[in-house]
Amino acid sequence: MLDRKTAKNEAMKQVRLVQDILRSWDPLNVEPVSEAPADEYDSYATQMVSMVRRGCTADELSAHLENIEIVTMGLSNVAGVRARCHDVAAQIVNAVTLSNNSLERR
Repeated sequence: MLDRKTAKNEAMKQVRLVQDILRSWDPLNVEPVSEAPADEYDSYATQMVSMVRRGCTADELSAHLENIEIVTMGLSNVAGVRARCHDVAAQIVNAVTLSNNSLERR
């Protein structure tokens, strides 16, 4: 079992992984770092890590991403949103799951 400090550090690593994935998602097409603050989408990462750690599937996370795009950001439901969200969700689930698996082997 990990001590509290190690567990927190590992969780923060997962959050940073998800932040990197969300920056490539970029539904607003603002190119974080060049046209917008690098942390444009970072606020979503902690919740997504928690969702995956609790067993959220890529399909469930994809629906969450779609909701963020359409409801929270007010973007129209344009073609390709579902596929893009699913791809990003799968990347996030994969990253967090692989990270969790490496922790369990310690």
